[in-house]
Amino acid sequence: MMIGKNIKRLRLNKGITQEQLAEVLHLSAQAVSKWENDTALPDITVLPLLADYFGVTIDEIMNYKLNALTYKERFVKFMIGNGIINFGERKLKSGVTTQYYINTENFTTNAQIAKIGEFFADCIRENNIEFDTVMGMAYHGIAFSMATAYALYQKYGLTINYCFDRKVADSRGRELCGYTLKDGDKVVIIDDLISSGQTLSERLEHILKLANIEIAAVIVIADRMICRDSQVGIGSKMIEEKYNTKVYSIITEEDIKQFLQH
Repeated sequence: MMIGKNIKRLRLNKGITQEQLAEVLHLSAQAVSKWENDTALPDITVLPLLADYFGVTIDEIMNYKLNALTYKERFVKFMIGNGIINFGERKLKSGVTTQYYINTENFTTNAQIAKIGEFFADCIRENNIEFDTVMGMAYHGIAFSMATAYALYQKYGLTINYCFDRKVADSRGRELCGYTLKDGDKVVIIDDLISSGQTLSERLEHILKLANIEIAAVIVIADRMICRDSQVGIGSKMIEEKYNTKVYSIITEEDIKQFLQH
C-alpha cells in the first residue's frame, strides 16, 4: 500500500505541515510522521477523517487513483474529458482573445453536475468561507448551486439556506426561488464564469435591493479575465473592490495553460 505517501502528497498539495494535520485530527505530529515514513498505518477510524479533510475518498487515500494530480489539475482533466474545454481561437466579452473556450452548457448529465457540485463545495471548505446561504446566478449558476448545496450536505454534513436568481420575476413578482433573503445573511454566490464582471455586477446590484445581504464570496468555475497592467477595476478585481468580497475561481487561465504544457 501507498497510504503514507498518499497522505504526504495530499498534505503538501494542501500546503499544511505535519503539525497542522495532527492538530486537525487531534493526534501527535509524530503519528503523522510515522504514517508518511511508512513505519505505521493510521487507525481505521482515522481514515474517514482524513478523507473528509482532504476532500477525497478513502479509496483514494489507500490507492490514490488520481496519480498525484493536484486539485486544479484534476478539475482541468475533468473539464477536458467532459468536453467543457474546447480548443480554437475565441474572443471573450472582455475583449481578450484566447485559444480555448469553456462551454459550461456541456454539463448535461447528473454525474457531471454532481461532480461539479463537489468541486464547488470543496472550494468553500478549502477556503474556510463563513456563510449561511448559497445562491445561484441565472442561468448556469442555478444547476451548479443546487449541486453545491447538495454536496455540502452529503459530503460535509452542512445544512444551509439555498436559493437562486430567477432573473425574470414570476406572476407573483417573486425574483428568487427557494429561501427568501434577509438583511444580514452571509451569501455565497455561485456562477459559471467571470470575464469583465459587468453582467454579474448588474445582477448583484439588483439582488442587493431585495435585502441588505453580505456577499461572503463569489465562486466561479473559471476566471476568464487575463489581467494586464493597464487594466484596473475589471473582472474579479472589480467585483471584489465594489462588493468588499472575495472572488474564488476553481481554475484560472494559468492553471489551464500549465496543465496543457505538461
